Amino acid sequence: MRRPPIARVWSGWSRWAFGPIDTAPMAALRIAIGILTVGWTLSLLPDANTFLARSGVQRGLPHYDSGAWAVQLGPPYIVLTVLLGAGVALALGWRTRVASVVVAVLLLAVQRRDPWVLNSGDLLLRELAFFVMLMPAGETWSLDARRRVARGLPERLRAPWALRLVQMQVSALYLFSVWAKVRGVDWNNGTAVGIALQLEDLQRFTLPAALSTSLLVSAVLTYSSLAVEASLAFGLWLPRLRYWVMAAGVGLHLGIEASLLIGWFSLAVISSYVAFVPPEHLRTAVARARQLREARGARASAPDPAPLRSS
Repeated sequence: MRRPPIARVWSGWSRWAFGPIDTAPMAALRIAIGILTVGWTLSLLPDANTFLARSGVQRGLPHYDSGAWAVQLGPPYIVLTVLLGAGVALALGWRTRVASVVVAVLLLAVQRRDPWVLNSGDLLLRELAFFVMLMPAGETWSLDARRRVARGLPERLRAPWALRLVQMQVSALYLFSVWAKVRGVDWNNGTAVGIALQLEDLQRFTLPAALSTSLLVSAVLTYSSLAVEASLAFGLWLPRLRYWVMAAGVGLHLGIEASLLIGWFSLAVISSYVAFVPPEHLRTAVARARQLREARGARASAPDPAPLRSS
């Protein structure tokens, strides 16, 4: 007897969201977010007192009309040092669950202390850290995993529901980005990128006027950016298109990063792509990297050939 359609849909959803899988993508995302957290924290340290201390630009707690909470952090350098250590622990997979909770909570607390100095890259990093906190991200490629293997406990397959949330988040990010842009004027008439390239406070370097003011160049870059974002919203789910649209997305975001000062957004988005990489592909890449490292080590340790002697 065939099951009703709703039962089949529910069964397929349950397998997709809760059927145990290899945790390699979760481990790769954990490592990426740990490294980004370290970099983000180091970038904030020089301005810690200015942005986070009681005597800084935001002397009192910020007021949110929405009623969202904010906290006084205390000595900002101590808080950032703890966050830095937690980021390192997360990247290495040492006490992964505790480290992920500390990273997620401190990123939220620091960002709520003074939201006026943030951009979307900071917020995306915080969201990804929250999802990593929900994952069994220390199951592989971690010091925790090494400790379990030493005790004779093998790696386990785990439910991927938190990873699926990341995948849906990334897809929604691009989908709603395109939707918001096509409802405006500048993205429809092809001038949006040209306008962005002329914002002096965001320029990483000054482009020649022939490029930054060219309507043709602006139109090509504007419409190609929309096309790439639209393809990412859906193509990341399609195995045959996945790596092509990933490459286009990496190119788009590296181009933005190279030309505009937009904080950590590009690196955070690119890091989120590993959530779509199949586990077997990640393990193959890691195995090849280890083989190359071992081959280089073997060549470096090989004895020098004996010198030739004349007869």
